[in-house]
Amino acid sequence: MDPSHVDHDRAMQDLRTYLGDFLAGHRPDGVFHVQTGGPGSVPALADLDSPELHLDLLPDPPTQEQRAALSRLGYQPRSERTWTHPGGWRLVISDHGSGWRAEQAALQGVLRHDPHAARTYRAAFTAAGRDHADHTLRPAALAHHARTVGLTPARQVARLLAPLDAPWMIAAGVALDLHLGYVARPHDDLDVILPREAQTRLPDLLRGWRLDASIHGTYRPYAAPLDPPHFQIHARHPDLSGVLMLDLMLSDLSGGTWHYRRDPRLTLPLSRARCVSPEGLPYLAPEAVLLFKAGAAGRPPRGKDEQDYQRVQPTLTADARAWLRGALTLTRPDHPWLHSLE
Repeated sequence: MDPSHVDHDRAMQDLRTYLGDFLAGHRPDGVFHVQTGGPGSVPALADLDSPELHLDLLPDPPTQEQRAALSRLGYQPRSERTWTHPGGWRLVISDHGSGWRAEQAALQGVLRHDPHAARTYRAAFTAAGRDHADHTLRPAALAHHARTVGLTPARQVARLLAPLDAPWMIAAGVALDLHLGYVARPHDDLDVILPREAQTRLPDLLRGWRLDASIHGTYRPYAAPLDPPHFQIHARHPDLSGVLMLDLMLSDLSGGTWHYRRDPRLTLPLSRARCVSPEGLPYLAPEAVLLFKAGAAGRPPRGKDEQDYQRVQPTLTADARAWLRGALTLTRPDHPWLHSLE
């Protein structure tokens, strides 16, 4: 076995030990996910740059205690999110709102499986550095991701939920892909809305999956029923390909109506809120997805959500634009998206 691989495995375990393992449950902080990355982690490019560990850490940004723990592990800060280790690798702390981790995973996929892409990356890196090389390969990485992952997670989950006699639907970024008719970017997870009363079926439908309930920002083993205000169940399985997890969101779909979880004044008839793709995948209407992506009060949209809006806004129907404009006027009258929805 490659000694560097052993070192990275040990380094990832050390991060969980020193920073805490969020997935172990009953804590609001710690390592959410960590994986190898960067061009130096690709065998054909190992001489080009140092290998990296990409760390998803809660909270974001790291606390002073977490930074001190990294220092005790030997990491030295080079920027707000980048640390170096004397063992010869870099640690990069992911920005949760940018979509960077998923983009880097897609880049790894094309660099590891396409020799031409690796050669192109090497030339771009040599000419102008890492950021330029990443940007140059972004279209190839997305195309490779669309071919090899694409809607596979959505189809897999659709098969699992097929016996569920309830109006479940895909949400968030993948819902926007289904609306657009193509995969616009890689995704960290797959979000699915289902009626709260349908949750009792989940242990049978997802037998063999790890199910965690998100309770006040911590993990607890899921056990039905999950009562309001709690609404989120994270499901993981080794066979779920292309995303880290399935994010199940329990919602009020009573009376044939979709109710916006953050403000019950906002609703849509379920017949309008629940769209179906040409291949039969149900998804939340784009105007409702964008309302979530607009961000909570007092916070601007995350980087990836702003990009999603700019991509999807021109495709909205007049009715969808009017509904989203009205919803934002009611909940966020100062929101910057309102200007482009007039």
